[in-house]
Amino acid sequence: MPASERAPYFDMVVRVVLAVYIAVLPFKSLLIVERSGFILLLGLLVGWSAINRRLFYSRTPYDMVLLAFVLWVGLTIPFSVAPPYSVMEYGKLLQQMVVFYAVMYFFKEPRYRQVLLGLIGVMAMVVAGYGISQFNLENPQAVVSFLPAEVWLTTFLVMVIPFGLAVALGEGPAEIRAVGVLAVGLMTVSLIATQSRAGLVALIGELWVMAWFIRSVSAKLVAALATVCVITAVVIVFNANSTPVAGVTADITTSLPLKSGLGSVVHRFDIWWFTLSEITKHWLVGIGYGSQSYFLLYGQDQEVVLPGHAAVTHAGTHNIFLYLALHVGLPGMLFFGWFVIRVVLKSSEEYRQAHDWLSRAVLVGSLVSVVGLMLRLQFDQMLVGSLAVLFWVLLAMAVLSYSSYNRAAEEIQVRRF
Repeated sequence: MPASERAPYFDMVVRVVLAVYIAVLPFKSLLIVERSGFILLLGLLVGWSAINRRLFYSRTPYDMVLLAFVLWVGLTIPFSVAPPYSVMEYGKLLQQMVVFYAVMYFFKEPRYRQVLLGLIGVMAMVVAGYGISQFNLENPQAVVSFLPAEVWLTTFLVMVIPFGLAVALGEGPAEIRAVGVLAVGLMTVSLIATQSRAGLVALIGELWVMAWFIRSVSAKLVAALATVCVITAVVIVFNANSTPVAGVTADITTSLPLKSGLGSVVHRFDIWWFTLSEITKHWLVGIGYGSQSYFLLYGQDQEVVLPGHAAVTHAGTHNIFLYLALHVGLPGMLFFGWFVIRVVLKSSEEYRQAHDWLSRAVLVGSLVSVVGLMLRLQFDQMLVGSLAVLFWVLLAMAVLSYSSYNRAAEEIQVRRF
């Protein structure tokens, strides 16, 4: 069989392996499948590039800023507190770039984008459904679904809820919108079950950003009702703690899935203050890429902990921008911030130019997901592992829905027929 005839079959094999790799990302027990899948995918991509004599590359609006960020992180490695460890973490960053550009190239056609969106929707509903089954009012950290911990689950849900919202509140067929409503309901209940205050802040932010872009009565109503419910729950819980009331109020308070203690809030302020003081000492190249660099440098210190506070030298930065500033220096943080701003602005522009309901849903979902994720990451640095890979997959879906890529896909179809 000539190489030209083998190419479509090879492309399909790559798509299937890439889809399976994406599908197992949230499942901790399938970690061996995820790792083996990426190795297989990498081998296939090398083979594909050798056969076609070119790289699987599609131009994006973010190539230059991503190149600057990746190169800068690489330049900081020799100055790391543990260069071998930072090299390993740098490899994970390169892995994420490979997945991003692979999705961009092999899922370019509209039918493959629809399959990918459906795959992520099914994956999210399964994760959310299992998370709800673990609900434990006394121990919110028991709600982890298939992920390693509660903070992983809340971050995952914050990333995928906007896509369900975009479908549910969008202009698609009624049956598709009904599926979106079901998915949003499952994911929102699962998020509330984790009792994550950072997750709720991100969710409320996402709802209002969604309402801003969609500008429908239903979107504004959902955002307003959710905000009122959250504020009411917070007032009930904290008033009941400060002024105990017998009877019904106590019953309501004990049944609301909302953390009332301020210990974690105080702890985060302590962490952020310590991190800021250390950034002034390592502002250029940082202490080394990867979260463990923090523990390797500070974890051996004999820390004096004041009453009412907790140790900070084993806690990490708990903030994405403070993490980057401390670990790869202020230039690395600025490159990443520039990238996030570019994504928000470009996606907003493309959303206003999109005409079909699916592209509009993916674009507004991606845009709101990025905003919500950035809010979530202000309290925990969870752009790591499979969650980081998923972030790049979702971003690739957004870029593929830009009008320029829709035109490119249409040109491919015309040439084929």
